[in-house]
This record gives sequence, C-alpha cells and structure tokens, in this order.
Amino acid sequence: MFSLETLAQTKAPLNRINLSADLQEFPADLYRFADSVEILDLSGNELSDLPADLHRFTKLKRLFLTNNNFRHIPVVLSQCPELVMVSFKGNQLTDFAEDSLPDQLEWLILTDNQLTELPSDFGRYTRLKKVAMAGNQLSSLPDSMQQCRELGLLRLSLNKFESFPDWLFRLPKLAWLALGANPACPVPEAEAKNTHWLNDYQLLEKLGEGASGVIYQARFAQEAELVALKQFKGWVTSDGCPKDEMNNYLNAGDHANLITVKAQLRDSDLPGLVMELVPASFTVLGQPPSFDSITRDTFTQGQRLTLAELSQLAQQVVEVMAHLHQQQIVHGDLYAHNMLVNAQQQLYLGDFGAATALNALPAQQQQNFCALEVRAFGYWLLDMQTLLSVEEAADFENKWAAVPGLCLQQEVEVRPGFRQLQELLKAL
Repeated sequence: MFSLETLAQTKAPLNRINLSADLQEFPADLYRFADSVEILDLSGNELSDLPADLHRFTKLKRLFLTNNNFRHIPVVLSQCPELVMVSFKGNQLTDFAEDSLPDQLEWLILTDNQLTELPSDFGRYTRLKKVAMAGNQLSSLPDSMQQCRELGLLRLSLNKFESFPDWLFRLPKLAWLALGANPACPVPEAEAKNTHWLNDYQLLEKLGEGASGVIYQARFAQEAELVALKQFKGWVTSDGCPKDEMNNYLNAGDHANLITVKAQLRDSDLPGLVMELVPASFTVLGQPPSFDSITRDTFTQGQRLTLAELSQLAQQVVEVMAHLHQQQIVHGDLYAHNMLVNAQQQLYLGDFGAATALNALPAQQQQNFCALEVRAFGYWLLDMQTLLSVEEAADFENKWAAVPGLCLQQEVEVRPGFRQLQELLKAL
C-alpha cells in the first residue's frame, strides 16, 4: 500500500499500485507510471469519476475501485486497450451505460450497488468469464447476454428477479451460478435447530475466512468440547445472502461429506452457525482462482494425488452433490478450494454462500441448473488430473477421459446427472 508521499518519491516503474488516501480526485501523479502499471487498486477512497484520458495507462489490465462513490461507470474505461478486469464492488452505481466497458473484458465485479438494469448491448462483452452482481436491484437480463458464451461464473443473488430466462441455464460454459435471495428462489425456512447466543461461546483461534464469514474454533460455555463457529460478516457477500446460506445449509440435512451443524447462532446483528470441529488433519484441497486462471482453482507447488486417491475423492463429490440435488439445493461453488480432505481422502464439502434453493423454479430450469454443476464437476476432474504423475495422468486419459467429456458437453440437457455419475464412477 502506497501513500501519496511515498508515491511521489518513487521513481522506478511500478507494475502494481495500491492507494487508499481518502482521494476525491484521481491523482495526477499516477500518470508517471502510465507506461508500466498493470494493476491499479484505488479501493477505499471517495472517487466518483475518472479522468477522460485514463486510456493513457496503456498496460492497465486490472482496475479496482471497490468502496468508492461511483454512481456511473465512466465511459473512458471502454478506451483502455489492455483492461480485462474491473471492480466497482460497494459503490452506489445506478447507471451502466452502453459501450462503457472494453470489449475484451473478462472479469466484472459489480457486487453491492443499486443497478436496476444492465445495458441492452451487454452481449458485446463476449469474452467475459466471471461476473459478480449480487446485491443490486436487477429484475431482468438483456437478451444480448446470450452472446456471453464464455461465461463460467455468474452471481445474481440478492436482486429483484421474479423469474429467469430459460437461456440463462443453457449458457454452454456456465458452471458456477448463484441465484439465491431473489423472489424467484425463496429458501424454505429451515427446521429449528438448537439456538445459542454468541456470548455463550468463548472464541479461540481463527480457523479460516471466506466471502460470507469468519470461522473460529470456540468452546460452548464451560463445556470441554471444541466446535467451529461461523460468524457472518454482513447481509451482502460477493456470493449472496448469509441468511439464505444458513437456511440452505440446514435444509441440506445430514451427509457423511457435510460438516454437521450443532446449533444456530443468534446475535443482535447477524446470524451464525455452530458446527462440528473438523480435525486439524484435514486441509483445503485447492486454492481459489488467481487473476490468470479467473474461474479455475490453483494448487500449491508440489501438491500430488494418485489416481486411486482421485477416484476416492471423486466418488465422494458425486455422492454429496447427488444428495444436495435430491434436497433441491444447488451448491453454486463446486470447487476444490471449498473441500477439506485428510490423508485417508475423506472429504468434506463446505461453503454454501452461493447455494440456491431450486423448489420454486420451473422444472426444466431446475434440471438445467443441476446440469451446470455437472460441468463444474467436469472442471474439477480436469483440475485433479493436473495433480497426477505423468504416468497416472496418462492412465487417467485412458480410463477416465469419457467422464469429464460427458460433464463438459456444451449442450446442457445431454449431460449426465450426479446419480448417473455415481454409477459410472463405480464401474471405473
């Protein structure tokens, strides 16, 4: 993180600049780095517009304007020759004009704004792979969006949709979709669990943090047993709504590959969940996508799997996904970074922040929505293949290649369901 003072003293070319200094105007001093900056992060300022000559930043690829005061998307962005990622998360956007973003855009973050509509020419952004629009006032999608055929991840939770177009569920590469907290997708109220108050618990070490909340190791009152306690951060997350997340997780019921819920947590402000504490022997299977991978997980250097281990994991994933779909729940975030595994390849699927209740959607949309997750499983298999040795990767190609091939078919209706995949994997 730079200050205006340290930036003024910097002479070397900079690839990345982070500057949060209550800025109300774009600092002219930044132009000194116009030929080198690829990532410009001006989050947490008071900006409401951008200079008309921002396109002078000829190498700018990623622009973060999170938590500022923008009410419109400045059209100058459409003239930035290398720009592929933009974030306006947490502004006051009401105006998204036509032709205001560059055609080559791949990643767009508009979470937590006040947009009521998208431009009719949205389909011009044919290279988009990842779009986050949870927490707006949208009630429809432009028909041109059907042209966004590279789109892999889409977040539309916590908007005003009373229905969704059929074509949305037929986008050929869409694999991670979140529609919760819309009138079209009400979540059945979960059966009452044990209810505790936050101050009933002694919070110990922080175990992890996701888009929707922070998980702590905790102890209930004077009891010796340790538990995991998830505190939600707010009512809007990048994926959706914590209240829906909690109800979807409770409605999912018991399964060997889901962490057991022990109690609901009440607080004066935000809800939470108390869950069984997963032993420390479990670790996260993958890491979240990077700037470069966009929608695909990353993995730690040297991470390896055997084909037998991959088989064990794959069977558990299809079993838990079949269970969720049977419970009328789509997970929405089927990724290795949301899975915990131990040395015996026991697996837990977590993070229901992007989950959607299917109950109220038309039957064909329900079926196609589930098929989107089958595509996510296909990607997961290919990601796991990268962790195999050269010899076993070749063996995977010989024995398993048909499975991701079936899951990744562009025609949504012909993909197998998770019950079919269970049988297919058993045969392998």
